[in-house]
Amino acid sequence: MTGARVLAGLSPAEACLVVSGRAGFELVQKAVAAGIGSLVAVGAPTSLSVRLATEHGLALYTFTRPGRVVAYSR
Repeated sequence: MTGARVLAGLSPAEACLVVSGRAGFELVQKAVAAGIGSLVAVGAPTSLSVRLATEHGLALYTFTRPGRVVAYSR
């Protein structure tokens, strides 16, 4: 996703990465390194991933279901 956005002249910070699993530390770390603005996950975050997202200004939304989302960092 990041490469395609950069090649198209778009900012990765405006992208929203959506994953079908947990919001683990490694995913948050990669999103931060790539400059992604938001990470949305179906599953639970780890405490370390919440801390990392908060420290780096990554919007982190988890436990997403129709009509429900939990925002850990914005």
